[in-house]
Amino acid sequence: MTDGIVPTRADALAIAAAVIFREARLLDRGDWDAWVGLYREDALYWVPAWLDEYRTTADPLTQVSMIHHDSRQGLEERVARIESRKSITALPLPRTVHQIGNLEVVEVAPHRIAAESVFAVHVYDPRLGKEHTRHGRYAHTLALDRDEWRIARKVITLANDRVPTVLDFYSI
Repeated sequence: MTDGIVPTRADALAIAAAVIFREARLLDRGDWDAWVGLYREDALYWVPAWLDEYRTTADPLTQVSMIHHDSRQGLEERVARIESRKSITALPLPRTVHQIGNLEVVEVAPHRIAAESVFAVHVYDPRLGKEHTRHGRYAHTLALDRDEWRIARKVITLANDRVPTVLDFYSI
């Protein structure tokens, strides 16, 4: 697929499923380096805030976001803080199980696939002995980068945005 040929919908769905399900597995296992490696250098990672009951923010540069990184470097810095064990709010890290469903390819182009899905992340916090579930929608844009499909953009829309504890990349 490096020569500009547009993948079929079936191939695009298989590619998207492989990348998105792998991302979930890496998050649940705490394999942060491999997880960050799924992202392009210029990747956008964004969790918009809700403006009201029906609309989220539309511009991470001028409106409030729950999380916003405009490059992989922001994700790498967050991982470094966790691995340094200086992030007290994340010690010990909660245990998570990511479940993804209703995966659908919404656009296919040469070197690019856009997919949407729904998710539920079950989170157990061993510090508090409590569990909760976060759920919402993912919008991934994948791009072919040196013969490997990487995440170029990920927008996470939380349906339950009332956060009972720390909100971080591993729990959404």
